[in-house]
Amino acid sequence: MFKKYFLSTRPWSFPVSAMSVLVTASFLFWRGWGVDWAMVIWAVLGIILFHAAGNLLSDWYDYKKGIDAADTFGSKTLTDGVLSSKQVLVFGIILLVIATLNGLAISYVAGPWLLLIGGLGALFTIAYPFMKSHAMGDLCIFLEYGIIPAIGTAYTVNVFRSTLDWGLYIDALWAVPTFASITIAVLHTNNTRDCFTDKRAGIRTFAMLIGKEHAIALYCIEIILPIIWTTILACVGIMPYPAALMLALYPAVISRCKQAIMYEKDDQAMNNLDERTAQLQLINGLLLTTILIVSRFIF
Repeated sequence: MFKKYFLSTRPWSFPVSAMSVLVTASFLFWRGWGVDWAMVIWAVLGIILFHAAGNLLSDWYDYKKGIDAADTFGSKTLTDGVLSSKQVLVFGIILLVIATLNGLAISYVAGPWLLLIGGLGALFTIAYPFMKSHAMGDLCIFLEYGIIPAIGTAYTVNVFRSTLDWGLYIDALWAVPTFASITIAVLHTNNTRDCFTDKRAGIRTFAMLIGKEHAIALYCIEIILPIIWTTILACVGIMPYPAALMLALYPAVISRCKQAIMYEKDDQAMNNLDERTAQLQLINGLLLTTILIVSRFIF
């Protein structure tokens, strides 16, 4: 039973949230800010808890609204009867409560401003199903797993938490495109794949709004952008020049772009692209984190 509950949280997707904290903290470390690494680990665990709760509540909402059905490709926890809708809802609420309590504990250590930042993150976790259904899911994810984690991480991991330095938060924002774009791509590939069933359920996602051809092109841009952005920052000195090694991810990115393009002729082509995109996020985040930390000591 534990395995069923664990898999219902979609653990394969956790890199898209965890990397937002890890990359931001590593970037700030390279930029010379004092980073409390114990707080980094705590923040990673905290955002994963919110992510897991959000996945469960989103799956429950989609199932109750008829968005997820037996013929949809997404999470099968409810459509295959692995868990009941009540079990998923209760588990999601429990994880949300635990995540909130954990956030309060972090706020007690880091400072009161984190309550506002974390509160916004929790609000978007709850609002995501509604925003997704009204073509605002991509915006929600950008804020929830891009801007908010970057600012929250900067505030949480700064060893001088008693003072506010706006330069710290400006620096944190430079890192956002290196991970947030791929995070949005994970959602976007789901919505592109599910256009038919989403339309049948009466909702309107951003992928539906722009159409299949443009949705595929946007996905490719979203996973190429982090490499380009990182290389540009390395060239102008905002990141260490070894960050240009992120170009090594080019084959993995092109492979996923080719799979997305195949969707124009093959309706099954994108069936596992969300998981492959999350894997790309994991590789992207760990490689960039390693480069940034090593560069702090060498360059």
